[in-house]
Amino acid sequence: MSSSKVKSSSTILNLLVIAIGAIFLFKAVINLLTSFGVAFPELLGEWNDKLQGVAALGSSGLVSLVLAFWFIISGIGMFKEAEWAMGQALVVLSITVVMGIEPVIKLILNPSTFSWTDVSTIIVLISFIVGIVGFIWLIITRRRYD
Repeated sequence: MSSSKVKSSSTILNLLVIAIGAIFLFKAVINLLTSFGVAFPELLGEWNDKLQGVAALGSSGLVSLVLAFWFIISGIGMFKEAEWAMGQALVVLSITVVMGIEPVIKLILNPSTFSWTDVSTIIVLISFIVGIVGFIWLIITRRRYD
């Protein structure tokens, strides 16, 4: 495998980590705005109800805000191949995997409840898959961060 292929594969993972961070940030903003009743609580409450998948990525707005921060920082740091960024990404990716275990088990045990229109399930599945694949990829390519 040439160096450029490894670089582009890592770029994809870095962008996915940053994208998951952006989803956490969006969830945190919506959750915090609705909990404090700021700016159109009816509209935000309706969005929050429809975007339960985003809510499933974190138990509260503050937790999602912290995870968003660390996801984005680790994604940016991994572009520079910083060792600390890889470790940080391993931690946040593993948290995402753990948070997705219960919904994935429920989906496996009762697949008839799965709906392609349910944003929550789709987001949880995507973050779970990215978490597993990203974690494995970082372990395999860990030498590049030395």
